[in-house]
Amino acid sequence: MSMVRVWNDNVIDHKEMFKGTMLNIPSKGSIEMDSEEAVLFRGQFYPPKFNKGGVQTIESMKCIRVEEIKAGASKEPAKEEHKCMKCGEVAASAAGLKSHIRHKHIDSLVDDDAKKELLELEG
Repeated sequence: MSMVRVWNDNVIDHKEMFKGTMLNIPSKGSIEMDSEEAVLFRGQFYPPKFNKGGVQTIESMKCIRVEEIKAGASKEPAKEEHKCMKCGEVAASAAGLKSHIRHKHIDSLVDDDAKKELLELEG
């Protein structure tokens, strides 16, 4: 049987009893589970709770997503700490990101101080 990753897309931890075991999936985190069990878990009824205004509380929202685990994939998605916000290119370091911005996007910067700082690093 294949294993899948069950993600909690909610902003709070998801705790639910499943087949006699309390499962706890951290906020924006995941757990590994058998694919058939994951389908049953995702489809299991989770009772909604409402506030005095009749709106469902965030604690009772089941925001579960099931994703296949690809062979050789790491458990968590790769961190993109040095990602260019304009084109999405990922640099290996902060200096690499600054170099990328200096060479590709210097004309797009509206902050004169930021332009000056990047140009001073070049010279």
